[in-house]
Amino acid sequence: MLTLAIGFGLGFIGYLPPGNINLTVVQLALHDTKSRLRSFILIATIMEFLYCLGCLVGLDLLMQQPVLVIVLQWLAVVIFTLLGLLSFFHDENAVKVQSISGFRRGLIAVFINPLQIPFWLVWGVYLSDKLKGAVLWTALFAIITALGTTLILWVYAIGGKKLIEFLKLERKLMDRVIGLVLLTLAVFQLLKLLHGHIS
Repeated sequence: MLTLAIGFGLGFIGYLPPGNINLTVVQLALHDTKSRLRSFILIATIMEFLYCLGCLVGLDLLMQQPVLVIVLQWLAVVIFTLLGLLSFFHDENAVKVQSISGFRRGLIAVFINPLQIPFWLVWGVYLSDKLKGAVLWTALFAIITALGTTLILWVYAIGGKKLIEFLKLERKLMDRVIGLVLLTLAVFQLLKLLHGHIS
């Protein structure tokens, strides 16, 4: 149950910061038909499921190589640490949320979302022991993750501009919380590796 809760949380948090996809949802909610809004959220949900499932299944095949497993696990420690530290030293002026208009441009952002691949590969390394390579369990995890994505996109559709303004104001706090979570995960992953090496 904890693993599924993590999946739901990742699907939710992954689309929490304002970006092309959730800003498209806001614009569709304000200026377009409900049917196009529902279609867009459905497509985004399906693509999140496919990205998550594809990366986790592909990673499982790669991790059948023992040496590669160790390399990826140490790489996850490094990436979690770097992302955590970057969250603390985040330059607010460097981040400018650009509005995106149009249903088609939004769909392009959904289909071509290269950031999701490293996102799920890194988290896949962390979750590999919990998913244990079971395809059905991994598929269920991907479905739960997609539901988290659906929820946050509907929150954007309903909350709209107020949510974006709130996230802009609380950006520094959000970055620090995310940074702490990532650094904690890096420590846990490191301890797990060291414990396995000692034993």
